Amino acid sequence: MRLKWKMTLASLKMFFRQREAILWTVLFPLFVIILFSFIKFDGLGRMHLGIANEAGGRAGALTEALQSVKTFEIFEGTRESELRELEKGERDVVLIIPESFNPALAGSVTAFADVEAKPREAQLASLVLQRALDELTFHQAPNANRLLLKTEPVKTRNLTYIDFLIPGVLSMAIMQMGIFGVAFSFVSLKKRGILRRLWVTPINPGDFIIAQISTRVIAILIQMVLMIGVGMLFLNLHFVGNPLSIVVIGLLGAVVFLGFGFSLAGISKSEDQVAPLANLISLPMMLLSGVFFSRSNLPGVLHAITGFFPLTYLADAMRSVAIDGATLFQVGPQLAGLAAWGVVSVFIAARMFRWE
Repeated sequence: MRLKWKMTLASLKMFFRQREAILWTVLFPLFVIILFSFIKFDGLGRMHLGIANEAGGRAGALTEALQSVKTFEIFEGTRESELRELEKGERDVVLIIPESFNPALAGSVTAFADVEAKPREAQLASLVLQRALDELTFHQAPNANRLLLKTEPVKTRNLTYIDFLIPGVLSMAIMQMGIFGVAFSFVSLKKRGILRRLWVTPINPGDFIIAQISTRVIAILIQMVLMIGVGMLFLNLHFVGNPLSIVVIGLLGAVVFLGFGFSLAGISKSEDQVAPLANLISLPMMLLSGVFFSRSNLPGVLHAITGFFPLTYLADAMRSVAIDGATLFQVGPQLAGLAAWGVVSVFIAARMFRWE
């Protein structure tokens, strides 16, 4: 154990004496977060409209009409589930169509539905919904009285793009540390014959591997503390989760991507070979796993496929804990997905890794 600790300490010194290591593994993800903090993605674009249709078929024409309104991205559910999503910040507006709704009674009803919305979106949502309702009412009954909406702004958590971004970038940093940090480092050591020479020294090669893994894990923990700290202190990150849960999820993600890194180091003979392979694995996940933008904008098939990416599991779990306050039990499906990928990546690494 004493030898393992000394080798880990030596490995840490070697790692942090490399300026490029500090730049790409610690400062670059932080730079990405700060850069994106100056870009305002929180303006009014397409609003997420939740519809709780308690009137059934009588409101079919209205829901169909709203589907054609480009201002809205429609979600349907129960009153309770949609209001819960509104409170979490996943919906901008919720339209509740009560069971009593009946277009045939347009002349005798003055208010037929409730609209609950974020304060900033309430007025615009009310105007757009009222116009859609007026067009539907006058089309069905030109002489009917106007049906009115009752709009009520509600207090939500007011999450920002930074709240979405930081857990995603943190997950991306863990992936890069595991894949690029291990693959390039070990390929370089293997190319220079250092790994082969370890066999003829009193050092146990297994202790050397453990020291290298421990170094990456410590660097990942530093990344997590730094990014979350900067987010909370300077960028108004709404962090409500348990930091220990974030650590557990991050370590499980580290196992997955360290396995990928060792696999690439095993099959690559030079940095020129490992670079395209590492990018082939990391780039699709970086772009499609919901790191920078929500996966809800992806087409259906692509959305389903990317749901099984290891970075998707990691980012979703990080985000649920950080901004929704979820427990480890509540992110159980994501942890199970990461565990499955961990078994696969470690198995492949054990089969592929070569010392020379």
